[in-house]
This record gives sequence, structure tokens and C-alpha cells, in this order.
Amino acid sequence: MKTNGQIIQKSTIVTPMDQTALNYEQVDKFTEMAYESTSFLKGIRTVTRTSAKGTIDKIGVTGRNLRSKVENVMASNTAAPTFPQVPYAVAPVVLPFEITEEFIRQTQRVRGQNAEEIIMAAMTKNFGENMQDLGFNGDTATANTDPDYDFLKINDGWLKKAKTKGNFIDWATLPAEKKVGIFFELERSIPTRLRAGGVFKYFMHPNTFSERLQKLAEKDTSASIQLQITGGVKKINSYDVEEVPHMPEGAVVFTYHQNFVLVNTYDMQIRKTTEGKEAIYADKRFYAIHSDYDSIFEEPGAVGFAEGVTF
Repeated sequence: MKTNGQIIQKSTIVTPMDQTALNYEQVDKFTEMAYESTSFLKGIRTVTRTSAKGTIDKIGVTGRNLRSKVENVMASNTAAPTFPQVPYAVAPVVLPFEITEEFIRQTQRVRGQNAEEIIMAAMTKNFGENMQDLGFNGDTATANTDPDYDFLKINDGWLKKAKTKGNFIDWATLPAEKKVGIFFELERSIPTRLRAGGVFKYFMHPNTFSERLQKLAEKDTSASIQLQITGGVKKINSYDVEEVPHMPEGAVVFTYHQNFVLVNTYDMQIRKTTEGKEAIYADKRFYAIHSDYDSIFEEPGAVGFAEGVTF
């Protein structure tokens, strides 16, 4: 698997009559911008597969397999590796946008700036933010009455998979004494053998973390709490906290950062055309950013999840 610092994508498709929308170096730069538009996306993994549906195979050997050795006696407990599989199914996505030629001319004339480069940079950043939002909140079962139905229905996101395939703690039915220690409950929900998979963190909305700090401050005025409030330390139970604005308030995920994975089958493509009746009549340039993706956990068993958490 590749971290985002290792992504190299060099694919641009354009209509034959146009100049390339971006050269290879620019595609790399905009791809980097998309996947580094948030601190969260910088730390996830990406996996490229050739098939739109399939599984990501892993190899593991577990169990108490060591035995005492007896001379000239063959061991009878030969250990066999296991091959757990994580399914994926990518969904194609497109982000279309347009720029008027008049806006480009005026920006160049008045400000001396290249409006096309500025807007493409902004759209690429928006693409990355959309991928993070959809990566968390996507749900193919979204009701068609939801105002964001066309966006959310594309694919199932990490939160739905954390609830259905991870270690889900039902906050609504949790006893009051355990609600107080919800973060300990999330830690203990992860099997011990999976705790060595990476450096675990708590992922939550900034307001969720802020509400917790407020409750702590109301009960405790010690220097350690004040240090957290001033931003000197952002930890819970010695684990770092990653604030993710696209997560819903009250949702908390406990796992390691590179357990979040985006799967794709082809590189991001940025297409552009200034030809055709629409472009000529409206005096516009039309663009589209194409990609595909599925958001999965490399190890679903190493995910603790609670939603609706309040303090």
C-alpha cells in the first residue's frame, strides 16, 4: 500500500482539438493538493487495483504455536497461515465545473493573474474535501428525500463500515457508568492482538473534542487540563486526537491512521474542452475531474466506534 506521499499519478485525457488541460507535472501537483487538502487525508493509505470489485488479501499467523522440542520426534502442531480478505467495490465519481472566458480575460487584464490556474487549484482542493466527506459519510441506503442524496448515495463510507464491521459500541444502550468511561470502552473493544497494527488515535469532530474539554474544565482546574484547553496537548488517555470536521458531532472512531484506505482502479484524470456548441455559444471552458474510489478499513477488527456520544 502507498501513503499519500508516495502517490504518483500521471494521467490527463483531453479532446483532440485542445491543448492539454494539465501537463504531467501539473497533474501530480493537483493530485498532491487534493490528497493533502486536509491533515486527515495526508495520513491515510491508497491502494490501486485493476478490478472494480474484489478483495484485498492479507496474510497472518496467530495462536500459541510454540512447543517444546523433543529429539528425533516430529512436531505435530504445524502452524498454517491464514488469508483474511477485505472486500472492496469502487464507484466512479466526477466533479464538473466551468469557467467563462470573460472572467479569465478580466482577471488577466485587471489583476494580472491566471484565473484558470487559481480556479483549478480551488476545484482540486474541493475534490479532496469531497473525498474525505464522502469517505466518512457515504451511505448507499440514504433516503432519496435527503437533500444530499446524490452525494451520499455514491458508496458506503468509513462510519457505516465501522458500525457494521468494526467494534460498535451502542451509546444509546450503554449504562451510565460506562458512558463516563466511553474512551476506555473504545480502547478495550479492540482485540489485544490487533493493537500492534499501528499508532492508535481518536478521530472525532472538533466540537466533540471541545465539548469534552469544556466538561473537564468545569470539573477540574488543574494545570494539565489548562494545557489541553490552550492546545498544548491534544490527547485522550495518552492517545492523540485527530479532529475531522467532516465527521458528525458525537461520532468517535478509535483506530490507527493508516487503517483508513481509499481504493481506486485508475489515476485521477482532469479533462478540459473549449470546443463544441455550448463552449462557443456560452464563451466558456468546461472541465471535469474523474476518479473512482472505495473507502475501506484494512483491518476492520482494529476499529472501535461509537456515535451519539455526549458529555
